Formats: sequence, C-alpha cells, structure tokens
Amino acid sequence: MIHETLRAIAPHFHLDIITIGRSHSTLAMRDWLDGGGLVGLLGDRVLGTEGPRAHFIELPFLGHTARFSDGPLRLAMLLRRRVVFMAALYRGGCRYDVRFEPLADFTQASSDTAQRDNRLQEALQAYVQRLEALCREAPYNWFNFFDFWNEDARP
Repeated sequence: MIHETLRAIAPHFHLDIITIGRSHSTLAMRDWLDGGGLVGLLGDRVLGTEGPRAHFIELPFLGHTARFSDGPLRLAMLLRRRVVFMAALYRGGCRYDVRFEPLADFTQASSDTAQRDNRLQEALQAYVQRLEALCREAPYNWFNFFDFWNEDARP
C-alpha cells in the first residue's frame, strides 16, 4: 500500500529494498543515496541481541529506562547523511497524520571521538523523545514487540 500511495504522488517513483546486515548493504545504501534516493530504516528495530550490531543505549522512555539501538544513527553518521524522523499516525477512517521532522545532521564529519559520541547520543535522545511524545499522543498506534524493558530476561 505504501508503494501504491507513493506512486500516486510521484508516478515515476521506484521502490527498492536493500536488506541490511549483509556485507554489501552499507555500500548499496551509499550508492542509492548518492543517486538521489531516500533510505528508510525502522529506528526501533535491532539486528540481534548479541554481537557487534547489538549495541544498546539505555534512556528514559515512558517512565522507565529502556534499551535503544543506535545502529541506524551510526549508519547515518558513517555515510555522512541527514536523518529525518518520520511517523504516520492512524486517525481512523483511512486517514493518517504523516509527520517529517529533522532529527540529526551528520553531513560534517568529526575526527574527535568524544564529539561523535555526543552527537550520536543527542540524536538518539531526540529520537526517543519524539517517539515517546507520539506514544503518549496516540498510544494505540504503537505496535512493537521488541522487549524495550528487558522483561523477558527477568526471573
């Protein structure tokens, strides 16, 4: 349905899917972006709970500390790209409230590790704050099965 909607707005639109987690994924995304394309990532997903791609940062979320992956933001920083937060809230009757908000600008590289880490942390905090605000505004729109609060690991 997303593809049909985008084609109604832009008839020449081409949807392509780049599967992440493969050896060539980052280069494919870079090439797609360099060609004028857009890349959309689900910011609240993780590639696994163990290994190098399982980096989590704990932040306040809906009154509790929750784990968030910084992977999509690290990728944007690596590729020196801007990040736009996008959400579509279902309003009933085939109506959606679609929002786009600038989240971070990683187009300028930094050789200072502390500065990079700070920029990444600020971007992730901004993402979590926006997500939390939308969850409070429209709580029945948020369907997610990731264990943010790590309840499955508790005895």
